[in-house]
Amino acid sequence: MDGSFSSKPTRKRRSQELEASHGINHTLESKKEKTLQDARSLDLLPIGEAPKKAAGVDRLSRLPDEILGTIVSLLSTRDATLMQVVSRLWCQIWRSTSLSLDMRAFSANENKRIIIAGKILAAHRGPIHHIVLVSYCLERCITTFEDWLKLPMLNNLSQLDFQFATKNTTTDQEADMTYSLVLSLLRFSPTLQEVNLSRCCIRDDLITRPLHFPKLRKLNLHSVTASEGSLHAVISACPSLESLNINYTIGLPRLCIRSASLRSLCIGTTHGLKQEVIFQEIVVEDAPLLERLIPAFLDDGPTSIQVISAPRLQILGILPSFISRLEIGTAVIQEMPSVSMTMSVPTVKILVLQSVGPNLAAFVDLLKYFSCLEKMYIKLSLQPNVKNDLRNYHPGPVHCLEHHLKTIVLKRYQEKTSVVNFAKFFILNAKVLKVMTFGVRDIIHQNEKWMTNQRRRLQLHNKVSKEARFDFDSKYWCDYPESTKIDDFSISDPFDLSV
Repeated sequence: MDGSFSSKPTRKRRSQELEASHGINHTLESKKEKTLQDARSLDLLPIGEAPKKAAGVDRLSRLPDEILGTIVSLLSTRDATLMQVVSRLWCQIWRSTSLSLDMRAFSANENKRIIIAGKILAAHRGPIHHIVLVSYCLERCITTFEDWLKLPMLNNLSQLDFQFATKNTTTDQEADMTYSLVLSLLRFSPTLQEVNLSRCCIRDDLITRPLHFPKLRKLNLHSVTASEGSLHAVISACPSLESLNINYTIGLPRLCIRSASLRSLCIGTTHGLKQEVIFQEIVVEDAPLLERLIPAFLDDGPTSIQVISAPRLQILGILPSFISRLEIGTAVIQEMPSVSMTMSVPTVKILVLQSVGPNLAAFVDLLKYFSCLEKMYIKLSLQPNVKNDLRNYHPGPVHCLEHHLKTIVLKRYQEKTSVVNFAKFFILNAKVLKVMTFGVRDIIHQNEKWMTNQRRRLQLHNKVSKEARFDFDSKYWCDYPESTKIDDFSISDPFDLSV
C-alpha cells in the first residue's frame, strides 16, 4: 500500500518535467536546489553525490554545437529530454538537432502521450530521424497520426515504428486504418533503414504499387495481417535488407524467401491466434548471404522448412520437435534414414533445438547431418517413461562428435534419469568438447551438495575429452534471447549468454 502511494507523486513530477521541457503550460521549479534535487531523482547525478558549486568547469557545454547535436541525437527520447533539466544550452541544442521521438517514453495515458508528442512536434525546429507511434485506441487518433506523417521534418526519416490496436471497431475497420498508415510510410521509402510494424495490415493491392526501399536493412513484423504475395512484394523491394523478423503473422500459409542481401531470417509462432489460415511452410529459395535461419516457434508453426540455396548458413534453430520435414540442400531430414556425407550440411556451425523426452536416439541421428557442428543448444522437455538407457545404445560414428563439437548447452537441466543419461552420452563421446553448460534453477545453483551429486551421476571423471569443463549456470534456465539480439551481427553467437 505504501509503495503504491509513494510512486504517484514521483510519476506526476516526472510527467510535469517532461511537459514543461516541451513548452506545455506548466513551469519547472524555479529554485536551483530543487532542480538539482529533481535531476538526482531522475538519475542525472550519481546517487549520493551532492551538486558541486561553481568551482567546476562545464567542459561539455564548450563543445561545438555540431558535436553536442550528435550526442543528443544518439540519446533516447527520455534521456534527451532529461538533459534539459540540467542546462538551458541542452534545451536549445535539443530543439534544433535530429530527434528520436518515441511516444512510449512519455506517459501511460494515451491522451497525454499524444498531447506531449504534438507539443514536441510543434516546437521542434530540426529533423526527426526516428519516430515511434503508439496507440491502443487508434480510431481516436488516426487523423492526428496521418497529419504528423506529412510534416516536412520527417522527410529524411530513417526508422519508423507502428504499434497499434483498436477497441470499438470491426476487424475490417481496423485493417482499413492500419493499412492507410502503412501506405503513408511509402513517402519515406528512399531514406528508411528500419521498419517495425505491430498489429498492421498489408493488403494485396500493395503489389500493384511502385515499391522501392533502397536503404532498408531491418524489417520486423509482429501480428501483421499479410498474404504471401504482399510480403514477397515488400521483400523484393528491399535490395539492402539484412534482417527479417516475422512473428504472429495472420493469413500467411507459406513464406518463400528470395533475397540477395538477407543475412538473418527469424520466423515466430502463430500460437494463440484465431485464424482460418495455418502457417505451414517456409521455403528459402535463394539467399546467398543468409547466415542465420531462426524458426523461433516452440508451440506451433510451419511443419516444413525447405532451404534450397543458402550456401553461407551457419546458425540454425530453434528447431521444435513437431517439424515433420527439414530439407537443406540435398539433405532431407525426416524420420532419420541412414545418412551419407553427401547428404550432410557442413556449413552449419551452431544448432539450436528442442528435444522432447529427451529422445537421445533421434537427437544423435539428427547430429549426423551436421558434420561440422561446433556448438549446440538443447532445450530439454520431459516426457514420462523415457530412460535413454546407454548400455545397449551404439549409434555408430558421428562426425561432429569425433572432430568438431566443442560447446554444448543443456537448457533446463533436471536430475531425471532420462536427462542424466542424455547428458552423459555426450560427456563420454564428444572427443573435442571444451565446455558443457547445464542450465539450472537459481536456487539449485547455490546448492553445492546437489551439484556434487550431479557430477557423480554424470560421471564427469570419465569424460572422453581431457580439456572439457563443466559448468552449472542459472542463466541458461531461461528462454532463448529476443530477436533484437538474433540480428545483431556484431555478435557471432546470439544465443551465447556469457557475452
